Amino acid sequence: MKTFEVKNIHCQNCANTIKNALEDDFGEISVDLSKEPKQVSVNIDDSEVEKFKAEIANLGFEVIKEL
Repeated sequence: MKTFEVKNIHCQNCANTIKNALEDDFGEISVDLSKEPKQVSVNIDDSEVEKFKAEIANLGFEVIKEL
């Protein structure tokens, strides 16, 4: 499981946008709206991290760092 701090996530609708767009490609995604910056967790391999970051950026969200 990898967890990333992500900018521009403001509400449940943002979380749903990420889940709906990316869960088919990356599996179950969890968004923690209680943290600041918000945290997105996904069970991916190291080889998929760059693709995940690119896909989430295409949705308008920016990965700050991996935790």
